[in-house]
Amino acid sequence: MTEIKLDLGDKIGAGHFRECFSVKGDPGLCVKKLKPNLTFFQRLHLKLLRRNFNQDEFRIYHQLPQTLKPYFNPVIQASGDYLITTRPMDYDGSHSLPVSDYGKISNAHFWNEMKKIVALFEKHNLWFFDAFQLGTNVFVQRLSEDRWVPIIVDFKRHGWRSYPAQLNLLCDSEKKKKFYRKYHRFNILFRE
Repeated sequence: MTEIKLDLGDKIGAGHFRECFSVKGDPGLCVKKLKPNLTFFQRLHLKLLRRNFNQDEFRIYHQLPQTLKPYFNPVIQASGDYLITTRPMDYDGSHSLPVSDYGKISNAHFWNEMKKIVALFEKHNLWFFDAFQLGTNVFVQRLSEDRWVPIIVDFKRHGWRSYPAQLNLLCDSEKKKKFYRKYHRFNILFRE
């Protein structure tokens, strides 16, 4: 695969391991890069347990069942230190925002779509722990004034390697419990 050269713009977000940047000249793309100042323990975690961090997210996205892909932000390319994804856009041309920026959401279509996503996770035995992390990894894409859909933009944490001290996550039943605890908390925080 040919490496894409992009001119990075403003920093638009940050997570535990990565920062996200806009792309100059292309409002529909963003680049996630590993933070330059990771702590010793973060670097150790990546080296021992999550060696192919960005490639894992790329692979996960491309292996998702087709019924789930519309709810995930497309991943275009990955390398060791960056990941290129699309950037969700609303019907009015503005960039979609994370659920956390909305606070409580009362849009019925959004919550019906959330139920579909969770049912599909259950059907395919997929337990992305970080999908509902404090409302920052799910964006609200407004397709019209009243038709809102959730778009999951970060979904790499799904097993024991994400939480190595929690050996119980080697069992699928424990992964499922952790996933539903996070989803329940998400509902309490953001459902009106």
